[in-house]
Amino acid sequence: MDRFKPKKIKNYIAAYMREAVPSAIWRMLMPDFAGILERRSDRDYILKRVRYYNRISGKFKMDGNAIRLKDLWEVKSSSMYRHDAWRTSRWFDQELLWNLSFVDVNWVCKVPTITKSRPVSEDNENNILLKLNRYRHFNFIKDPLEHNMKYDKGIFMADIGDEAKVNRVRFMEKYFGSGICDCGSIRNMPGLPDEWLKPKMKIKEMLRYKYILTLEGNDVATNLKWAMSSNSVAVMPKPTCETWFMEQTLKPDYHYIEISPDFSDLEEKLGWYSSRPDMTASIIRNAHEYISQFRDTEREDLIEYLVLLKYFQDSDQIPEKILF
Repeated sequence: MDRFKPKKIKNYIAAYMREAVPSAIWRMLMPDFAGILERRSDRDYILKRVRYYNRISGKFKMDGNAIRLKDLWEVKSSSMYRHDAWRTSRWFDQELLWNLSFVDVNWVCKVPTITKSRPVSEDNENNILLKLNRYRHFNFIKDPLEHNMKYDKGIFMADIGDEAKVNRVRFMEKYFGSGICDCGSIRNMPGLPDEWLKPKMKIKEMLRYKYILTLEGNDVATNLKWAMSSNSVAVMPKPTCETWFMEQTLKPDYHYIEISPDFSDLEEKLGWYSSRPDMTASIIRNAHEYISQFRDTEREDLIEYLVLLKYFQDSDQIPEKILF
């Protein structure tokens, strides 16, 4: 067992137990979200994040592909997407309409759509972010090792099993077998060297390294969240996609060590930081502070609710009551 890995069974059990409760009871148990928002001293921060996830700036009409909230369970996808979407949509009238895309979205949607991810761009407002597939992506850990107790090198262990991950192939071509970074692939595309294939490594084992390579796959790097909550340092090029984690707001060489998209400066960057432990300690503190904003469960639930409320208001399905 990997004690740092998110427990899938535990999350499924909790989801099914919530969903076994009749809708009428959930309506009676619905929190007073408007009252909670007014009482909180961080109201401006909350609304700023709502606008970040839902960037729709005007009214829009639902198109013919929209489905009712109560038809969520008919959407073909990983079931955790449906479970996570239901966690928030249960508070709304189930006849309301929404557009959903429950895959790794690295493109701008044609119409306002609920997604887990979106490209980092100026015109991505049609991708409205919710905290989907959260058990896998929002895995924060408590690292038992101090940074100075770790191996002074990087670790890269990832899936390279499809063409969307050619950046990972380029990284392996440069650094497999090097002394800079221990590398391995848990799944290869056809034609890649068999020697790249390695057994899946536990998070506990990866925490022995000072630097954790967090390279994007189909969209974002799944390991970025736990890496930033550890006492290692995340190392990556500037993100091209983002999720509820707001990857676009991460500051290079402040929250993580930035390397070039072609990975050519990895050795230089790791050597520079290895000789400056005060700088790596600062990045780790900054990363932990960034992570802390996602630990307030009441606030996270409130922000998700408001993101959806704004979606339904902007589509003229709910009268406006809260000004965004």
